[in-house]
Amino acid sequence: MIQIILQVDDASIIPVLKKTLKLFKGVKVKTITDLPNRETVKALKNAKDGKVTHSKNSTDMFTSLDK
Repeated sequence: MIQIILQVDDASIIPVLKKTLKLFKGVKVKTITDLPNRETVKALKNAKDGKVTHSKNSTDMFTSLDK
């Protein structure tokens, strides 16, 4: 199953957006209002700011995570 996540700044368009999406065959709409935890928010901000870690392989990646 493919999921598409939309962030909507203007809550007033959500009802219209839901109606539009439901017109597509097989599309289900689920609204999530829970905010992600602090670590997730921090990780998303770091990624947005270009602060990412590059590893040559999975072993190097997990080693860098342990530091």
